[in-house]
Amino acid sequence: MTAGIEVRGLTKRHPGARPDRPALQDIDLEIPHRRFVSLIGPSGCGKSTLLRILAGLEGHDAGSVSLLGESPRRASRRKAIGLVSQTPALLPWLTVRANVALPGKVNRRSGKEVDPPDELLRAVGLEDAADQYPHQLSGGMLQRVAVARAFALRPDVLLMDEPFSALDEFTREALQYQLLGLWQRRATTVVFVTHSVREAVVLSDEIVVMSARPGRVHEVLDVDLPRPRDKDIVKGPHMHDLEDRVRASLQRAWKAGAAPDDLVPL
Repeated sequence: MTAGIEVRGLTKRHPGARPDRPALQDIDLEIPHRRFVSLIGPSGCGKSTLLRILAGLEGHDAGSVSLLGESPRRASRRKAIGLVSQTPALLPWLTVRANVALPGKVNRRSGKEVDPPDELLRAVGLEDAADQYPHQLSGGMLQRVAVARAFALRPDVLLMDEPFSALDEFTREALQYQLLGLWQRRATTVVFVTHSVREAVVLSDEIVVMSARPGRVHEVLDVDLPRPRDKDIVKGPHMHDLEDRVRASLQRAWKAGAAPDDLVPL
């Protein structure tokens, strides 16, 4: 299978940090193209830092990073990378439709094929809100718009940093299935940061469990649930077995990392 993302020996140090505690150390990771992979681990393990390096927003001190055979910054320049953060960052003076259409308008010279905004809004259940403005929408609706906008330029790689973390459980679950629907139709490589074990299992082909201080890849777990996934599949006994495996790996990862500097001993 074609490699979408290759990370080799990646080390990242933040200025002023302890020299023996890099944010990321010797990260080796290979994500095949068109796979959905989640990053999960304790706070401070470098999940978001790794995502920013993949997006070309931060550099690194050692090692190499390749997205479909090119550097993150080059991939970003040709609009091959989409990014969805915890906050939707929509333009308040534009309608929902105009926000989703914006990437295609400001990147006309990229030569990328653009999906019609109404089609994307229909895919996330917001066709009736196309003419509304961001201030008229709920938090869950705003994040749906952000997801639709991220798919507008048909990115080769979509990076998502805890996009549903601020939402209630019901809205979060609905958005997970809408995201899966969009991803399955567009065959994009997705790297998804989450703190939720269940969310990682529901969405992913593979789960990368990270340990902290320094940030390392502790284990990569396969999620062998069939696709397309629906609520019946994720209610079965195998789903619970997979969740237990991830939780056990997280516990081992927490023990493998150094204790936080501000942890008060009992």
